[in-house]
Amino acid sequence: MKRKAPRKALAMTVETLFEAASSKTPGDTTPNEDVLLVSGHVYGVFDGGPSGTIASEVFGDRTRASLAELCQEANRRIGEARAQGGAHTGTAAAVVRVAKDAFEWLMVGRSQVVVVRADGSFERLAPEDEHVLSGEPSAEAYVRAGTRKLAGVRHLLLFTDGLFASGADEAMESLVHRFLDGGLVAARQGANEVDVAAVAISFLPPNPVARKRISKVPRRILTGGPKRSSGVPSRRRRSRFP
Repeated sequence: MKRKAPRKALAMTVETLFEAASSKTPGDTTPNEDVLLVSGHVYGVFDGGPSGTIASEVFGDRTRASLAELCQEANRRIGEARAQGGAHTGTAAAVVRVAKDAFEWLMVGRSQVVVVRADGSFERLAPEDEHVLSGEPSAEAYVRAGTRKLAGVRHLLLFTDGLFASGADEAMESLVHRFLDGGLVAARQGANEVDVAAVAISFLPPNPVARKRISKVPRRILTGGPKRSSGVPSRRRRSRFP
C-alpha cells in the first residue's frame, strides 16, 4: 500500500506593535487604552481600556470554544464589570485563531482584519463600524465572524484604528504597501496620534524560490460584504505547526 507523504509544517512569523499615543504630554502616565493578545495561536487587538482587557483575557483562554462563543462570554463579563463600575466603556476587537490550513476570525467595531495574498492583493474581511462589545446582549448582533482557508494567504494583519484611521480603500492600499515594504513600523508611518495595537502574521511558503516571488505591490479585492458564520515593542517571532 502506498503511503502518503507527511505534511510539511506550516512556518510563520509574528510581528507585534504596541504603542501609546505620541501626542500625550510629557509625564502623562495614562496607559495605552488598546490591548494586544498573543496566546498560543490566538491573536487579537482590542480598543477599549478595561473592557478590552476583559475581552483579551477571555479570548486568551486555551480552550476549544469558537471565537463566537468566546465573544459572547467576553460581552457577558464586560456587562458584569460595567454593572459593578469596573468597566466604563465597551471595546472594539479583531481576533484570529490560526490552524494548519485555515483560520477563524472575528471582528467588532473599527478594529480590522486584513488578508494579504501572495500576489499582493488584499481584502478586508468586514467593513468597520462604530459598534463595540458593550456588555448588552444586543451588541452581539454586530459581531462579524467566519472561517477562511489559508491557501494563498501570505499575511494576516490585525490592528486597532490607531494604525488606520481612514476608511478609504486608497488609504488601506497605502498601508498594505508600507507594511510589505517595511513591516508594522513602516505601516504606522510617522507619529501615532492615538494608541496603537497591531499584529502581523506572515506565512512562509516552503519553496525558497516562491518566497522571492511574493509581490510587494498591493491590489485591492472587492468582496460582497461582511460574512457571519502587556505592552511590548514591535517584534517578530517564528512559529511552526507540527
